[in-house]
Amino acid sequence: MSIGFRKSLFGFNCNDVLEYIEKTHRKFKNKADALTQKADELKEELNLSKENYEKLLEEKNIISEKLDAFTQKADEIERLSENIGKLYLVSQANAQAIMSNAEESSALAKSEVEKNLSAIDEAHISLEELRNSITKTSDDFIKEVDNLLNSLSETREQITANTQSCEEATEDFQAVYESIVNE
Repeated sequence: MSIGFRKSLFGFNCNDVLEYIEKTHRKFKNKADALTQKADELKEELNLSKENYEKLLEEKNIISEKLDAFTQKADEIERLSENIGKLYLVSQANAQAIMSNAEESSALAKSEVEKNLSAIDEAHISLEELRNSITKTSDDFIKEVDNLLNSLSETREQITANTQSCEEATEDFQAVYESIVNE
């Protein structure tokens, strides 16, 4: 690598060497500054990346907690869904049993109602016959009472007529007796 130092009495020209060293030093210093700046930028990016990583880690933890909560809720929903399904089956079986019992009870009640209606019809017929019998007996009794009243009226009239006839006969007898006794 030829730099192009000029030659002097004791070797190379001092100014050229110093200039070269200074130039090289500036060049290295510029590179070092650029690398330091790049290192600072990378440190800032690293710090920013660390902050982002920590935020992402916090968000991941929050999401994990939410996921756990959702998983628990999903498990609970699944368990409740199974229980609801079982309850549905049980309630359906109970409803069928209730309907069956209701039909049987309805049939028994209908039979009892028919028996009661038959008994009511029989009682109605019996009461109707009793009413007719009582009405006939009452009519007969009223006729008999009317006959007795008529008979009593006739008897009274006859007694009144007999009493009057007796009084007349008594008066006639008295008159005949007096005429006999007075004579």
